[in-house]
Amino acid sequence: MELSISLGDLRAYGQGLRDAPAYTDQVLRVAMTEATLLLQREWQERLPRGASDITAASITSDVASTPAGVLGVVGSSQPSALFVELGTRPHMPPAQALEPWVKAVLGIREPKEVKSVAFLVARKIAREGTPAQYPMARAASAIEGQILAMFEQGAAKVAAYLAGGGT
Repeated sequence: MELSISLGDLRAYGQGLRDAPAYTDQVLRVAMTEATLLLQREWQERLPRGASDITAASITSDVASTPAGVLGVVGSSQPSALFVELGTRPHMPPAQALEPWVKAVLGIREPKEVKSVAFLVARKIAREGTPAQYPMARAASAIEGQILAMFEQGAAKVAAYLAGGGT
């Protein structure tokens, strides 16, 4: 995701980091925390649901002040998040691993039918792979303006703080 911020906003942050670094860092951390939490929520909401919510629950966000600036990260510890985002090439997954998905998503309950359908789904994945669904990219795109506004508001706070003599 690429955001564009105005030169005036950059100047306010630059001057704030020089003249009121602790306050400016605090403002940046608040804006980054709001932005990463918003992206986390939007990604989780756009993530297709399977047999469990393990992938959605694995999506977390974190913010840290570093010597290079304030860093915000939103990510997942589950490889499945990457597979849903970018899709997969054809491969033969174990049919047994697909059985909980067949039950939860397709609503099939009879054990013999669950096994049969799971095998058919596995064969289709072996032929075609899985399509990219881009829930993270779609989430980031959908909230880009909100995130930009958060940082613009932060720059305005820093500018007002500096204009008021740091009070």
